Amino acid sequence: MIKNLLHRVVSNPVIYDRLQMAVGSKQIRQRLSTHLQQMPPNTRVVDLGGGTGINRDLLPTHVRYICLDNDSLKLRGFREKYPADVGILASATQVPLHSQSVNLVLCTAVSHHIPDEYLTAFFSEAVRILKPEGCFVFMDAVWKPKRWVSRLLWRYDRGSHPRKLETLQGLLEQQGKILAWEVFSIYHTYVIAVVAPK
Repeated sequence: MIKNLLHRVVSNPVIYDRLQMAVGSKQIRQRLSTHLQQMPPNTRVVDLGGGTGINRDLLPTHVRYICLDNDSLKLRGFREKYPADVGILASATQVPLHSQSVNLVLCTAVSHHIPDEYLTAFFSEAVRILKPEGCFVFMDAVWKPKRWVSRLLWRYDRGSHPRKLETLQGLLEQQGKILAWEVFSIYHTYVIAVVAPK
């Protein structure tokens, strides 16, 4: 009951976005934004696990933005903040979009919420919906147990599946060609990867 109450509180877009900023989101978003430049009009972007739409502001206003999330509370908050954009309630392991239908798939801080048995399907779906010239921009924290701050943050994160850097790299290489790979640390160690379809 307490966990559900906390989830409802944190799902409020204002609270969720401020909490993200408190754990280093501003610095992460600055790095991420360098991989999201030069999008022509009518670029179709899908944000897998987009939650409250925190990544929307990183993209030009002219893109056609779709926020896909399986959390109805966060998605409701997204729709209130961005009524002109599209919100889809669905699983990122079964995306209800046509193959090769989007220019960019964005996914930030989601893979650690996906159980092992669904992770390959998650990455496969991200690449499946990309147009041949599109790209998948992926970012998440990685498991580095020697970093005590990171261990503490993982204890309170709702995602219970942090992975090693090598695991994520291997899974991404199975799905596509890695065009960019950036590893950096704030509280956690993070990776940003840009992946093209094979």
